[in-house]
Amino acid sequence: MKKSFVSLLTIAAITFGMVSCNSSKKQDAAEQKVEEEAAIAGEVSKGLLTAELKDEVTRFLKDMPDSELPYKVSTGEVTISVANTDFMLPVSKVSELNTQAQKARACGIYFADLNVLKAMKKPTTDIENVLVKLTTDLDIPFAIDIMKESAPTNASKEELSKFMKNQENKLIDAMMENDKADVELELLGGMAVEYAIVYANPGLVVKGDAISAGLSENMEKRIGIIQQITADLAKYYPDLEQLGTTIAPLSGMVATINTARESKAKIEEMRANLLK
Repeated sequence: MKKSFVSLLTIAAITFGMVSCNSSKKQDAAEQKVEEEAAIAGEVSKGLLTAELKDEVTRFLKDMPDSELPYKVSTGEVTISVANTDFMLPVSKVSELNTQAQKARACGIYFADLNVLKAMKKPTTDIENVLVKLTTDLDIPFAIDIMKESAPTNASKEELSKFMKNQENKLIDAMMENDKADVELELLGGMAVEYAIVYANPGLVVKGDAISAGLSENMEKRIGIIQQITADLAKYYPDLEQLGTTIAPLSGMVATINTARESKAKIEEMRANLLK
């Protein structure tokens, strides 16, 4: 992003604060000065910035790059499989999760595992049941309905890309409408780490070139956008600070399959830390 996310929000906060101050005769000059200084320092509460925060998060998340991978998987040009699924997060882990941040990150991890299992044409019932529980706990039941939508049969590359983008945008919009910006970022962070674990798995088979399939470049760009937004919003959503700090090294680890495999243990440790 060319501009700091916080700088955009700070400008919006000052504007919002000025309108609020002018419409309220009860607020004295000293209180106005404190609010304006807080805005400039980037310390405005997230409640004051709700509308602007939603707009900016939505815009930047929707700017994340597309990948040709779903189309290439659907046509068989690229085949993704692993020797086994032992690397996936056990469904029993859900009973150990206590905080909203842990549950949102786990939700992203399980969504990633679900997508991999579907690509491998493996059973998904257990993970789907866990996702129903997590999305219920997080008060985002709409996420399941959106993720279960099926792409058109025999879709062209353009049709499938449009479907995938619309599905992702629909989830982003629903999250913002339900004041779940932080949940969306936690979910995307968990998903990014789990895809990195898949990428690092020595049993991964990609028939076709991984770079042309969009694996490395797409992952790096998406991780970069998530990290930027997370870093800028951490002061409004404290749990995002841990997410941002934890996944900070991830983009460098997925530059190639070889670097990912060399970093496999570190990526697995990263996932464990996200759920602590």
